Amino acid sequence: MSNYLRNNNDAARRSISPLRRRRLWLATGVLGLTGAVSLAGVAYATTGVTGPHRLADVKWSTTQQLGDEDRADKGAGDEHDKSGEWAPGKDGKDRGQEGRDRGEWGPDKGEWGPERGPDGKDGHGKAHEVACDDDALVDALELANRDHGGVLKLAENCTYELGVKDRRFGAALPVIKQDVTVKGNGSTIKRDAEDTFRIFRVADGGDLTLKDLTVSGGNANEFKYPGGGNPPAAAPAAAAPAAATAAATATTVAGGMNGGSGADKRAEGDGGALLVERGGSAYLSNVKLTDNNAEGDGGALANYGRTWLDDSKVVHNHAQGDGGGVYNEGILKVEETHVDDNTAGGSGGGIANGSGFSGAHGAGAATAPGGHDPKARHDDAGTVDIIGSDHGKDGGRSSLADNRAGKNGGGLFSSGGTVTVSFTAIVGNTACENGGGSYVENTDLDVDKLHVAKNHADGDGGGLVVTGGKHWGYPDANDHASATISDSLIVDNTANRFGGGIFSGEWLVKIQDGFAPRDREQDDNATLTIRDTAVKANTALNGGGIFNNKAKITLTKTHVTKNTATDSSKLHRVAGGVLNNEGRVKLDDESLISDNDPTNCANTVEDCFN
Repeated sequence: MSNYLRNNNDAARRSISPLRRRRLWLATGVLGLTGAVSLAGVAYATTGVTGPHRLADVKWSTTQQLGDEDRADKGAGDEHDKSGEWAPGKDGKDRGQEGRDRGEWGPDKGEWGPERGPDGKDGHGKAHEVACDDDALVDALELANRDHGGVLKLAENCTYELGVKDRRFGAALPVIKQDVTVKGNGSTIKRDAEDTFRIFRVADGGDLTLKDLTVSGGNANEFKYPGGGNPPAAAPAAAAPAAATAAATATTVAGGMNGGSGADKRAEGDGGALLVERGGSAYLSNVKLTDNNAEGDGGALANYGRTWLDDSKVVHNHAQGDGGGVYNEGILKVEETHVDDNTAGGSGGGIANGSGFSGAHGAGAATAPGGHDPKARHDDAGTVDIIGSDHGKDGGRSSLADNRAGKNGGGLFSSGGTVTVSFTAIVGNTACENGGGSYVENTDLDVDKLHVAKNHADGDGGGLVVTGGKHWGYPDANDHASATISDSLIVDNTANRFGGGIFSGEWLVKIQDGFAPRDREQDDNATLTIRDTAVKANTALNGGGIFNNKAKITLTKTHVTKNTATDSSKLHRVAGGVLNNEGRVKLDDESLISDNDPTNCANTVEDCFN
């Protein structure tokens, strides 16, 4: 079953007891789902932007665009390397890699296992070399679990083809229960079977490190445990309401979970390549997760514990639920990593932080958001930190590019929790509903040196949606969305409805009510602060640059220029720059809203001249 690239030790292979192997890994012979999950159910929206979106074309110097209009039109250059404004020592790289030295994410806190030395021995002594054979890999992992952990060094450039899964756990490899390091040595671990299974699973207390490795072909699905029935549930952290518990037990949630929420649910259909359970942790360095699928959430990775992606790639994965590349309900760090070309039937084509009750802003949203199920659970979002760096021309920026979502958040989706993003490109993503680049609801969002470009939404918010407050399905939730955008570019995004660059505020827009300014100071749906940022050349039906609906926006040293609104009905006010609907928009003296079509603000923003 393996692709042998060098001679193996046949004597060592014969020494492994076939009977013991059969006891450990029962060959099922059952024909399961096919290896590739169909993407036919995902309706892809057309962006109207032709040609590939190349990250090499991304311009990064916001300072040049904000100096004056002439400089803005000339595009960005690399002066930031000389000025130090974008230098890693300011707040980008220090907040990323340097965090390890502070112990925030690194081994010093003890939460990522014992301190790992440069030789990868992890305190376990000499690494165990694994022959280029799938059975040898299985046995080596079993031994590491029994021996309180260990370091495995795979054969160089080998392809380990897995064809048998353990029905007890739904994975091809033993569940990681100890501190285990796999040094890939340029090799690939892939699923090679008609049966469906994920590749790695990390249990509570397990700590998995993967280095220099490709993991592909994993296909997580909701399987039945031996004897039928549901998986054993751990004791819930807190008692759930009886009605919610009954509804969750009676139905299988589309996200791939059975049962309630929190620690008592098992993510059986989540994480095609890797599932990290609550209490588990994983560190991936120079790892490629590709061509994996999940029946639930997280096409490549589902994290409920702690996971760190460093200098890695998550590409060409698919989830029927949320998080085409990555789904998170724990603590997730993404550093100098590319999450590109993934698809989700639900929300978060690239990364989804929680599921939530995201819905449509379209014409059908007058009574309830599209796709909303009042009986569905509201997942607990976690913490996401996406960090790139800037080393000049060859900077290792992170990216969420060319991802697609059947619902909201083509590149990034978050419902609750905290999200921070810096030195990152969110480009060329598509959402069939809202938030072509990003969609965040009831989330604390902090972004810095972000490039949001050439994203598209069929609904609202081509580049970004920030929304919060009370929504259908959970009317008692008073969560308030708070977002800060600094030193960033939001350019060339499109939306079929409102907010080509940014949509901020309440889902429901009653355009027939007009656009009267709001007098009261309370109950704002969202608060958005934009500093030192260019919002340029975005297009929407109305509010080409920014659409503000019953929320508060503050612009500081920010330019909103050359945006376009395409609404020709003339039945209401149309603004190419900023359209304010019953909210508050404040400008400082150094901000500029100009050269937008057909008007700058349609008389809806104080101190904005038309």
